Amino acid sequence: MISRKLIRTDLNLLVALQILLEERNVTRAAERLSVSQPALSKTLQKLRESFDDELFTRTAHGLVPTPRAEALAQQLPNLLENVEQVLGSDRFSPDTFVGTFKLLLPPIISEGLLPGLMAELQQVAPQVQVIAGEVTPDYQERLKKGEADFATFVASETERDILAEPIEALPPRCYMGVGHALAGRDFNLKEFLSYPHLRLYLPGLARENTSLVDDVLGQYGVHRTIALETTQFSAAVGVLTHTNSLLVANAGFENSGLYRDLIVGCELPQELQRMIRNTYSDHRGKMSLMRHTRTSRSAAHQWMRALLMKHLASRTLEEGGSDAA
Repeated sequence: MISRKLIRTDLNLLVALQILLEERNVTRAAERLSVSQPALSKTLQKLRESFDDELFTRTAHGLVPTPRAEALAQQLPNLLENVEQVLGSDRFSPDTFVGTFKLLLPPIISEGLLPGLMAELQQVAPQVQVIAGEVTPDYQERLKKGEADFATFVASETERDILAEPIEALPPRCYMGVGHALAGRDFNLKEFLSYPHLRLYLPGLARENTSLVDDVLGQYGVHRTIALETTQFSAAVGVLTHTNSLLVANAGFENSGLYRDLIVGCELPQELQRMIRNTYSDHRGKMSLMRHTRTSRSAAHQWMRALLMKHLASRTLEEGGSDAA
């Protein structure tokens, strides 16, 4: 419980006391505090009244602290340092920073982002902890409440206090098991459509918000057979290794090397690539990194934002309601 005495206390008095203890000279202390000597003398009188002690005695050699002041000199530095941390300091060093960042990510994004991100954090910021959870439809509310620091999702409609930064995505590729009949060779659109397909989607998007590939194909009057829709990329990889299904996804996850011996990626059929280039699609929402405006002035959050964007830019996977697949 905060006492009445603390409520009435001006924290600037403690700063002045610390400077007086360091300088032991009113003139030099006044210069450091950018105040006049008379003003500092008044501040010293307030300090004496607050602590009911003289605190200093004047001598020919300057100010000599009383036993009470010397006791305060042992406590003040840590106290003022804690206050400065609460108020926020411009100083930030990743290698000494201790803190936790909470991320909300689609499983599709986690596959490509976390391996590289955590490897770099271990090198440059070993005391940083990351808590990664699956993004939910109420991610904007969770950002506002401080339950999460960052979220990645398709930015369609964002509230005023939510900042959305588009992530540059890699072009889509067609993935299949290593022993698939199409592996390692060019194939046409007819062959592409003759196989069953898996479709990744983001939880929380409307069902009618189909992927770009299906939207483009539909405008040409053709459709692919969707055997499985899932949010779980690792589950989709498992299905690819046990069936002759195909999966269209961005190439970002390949850098992690987690599935190098299980699946292979091929270019989309040239005809489909031309269709995508030449066809307008309503489903071009950009996968974005979201954060709340409350973190804008935090040096630690700005550093993590830059680090996330660095890794997301080369590893983004987008499916339903996004620029690819």
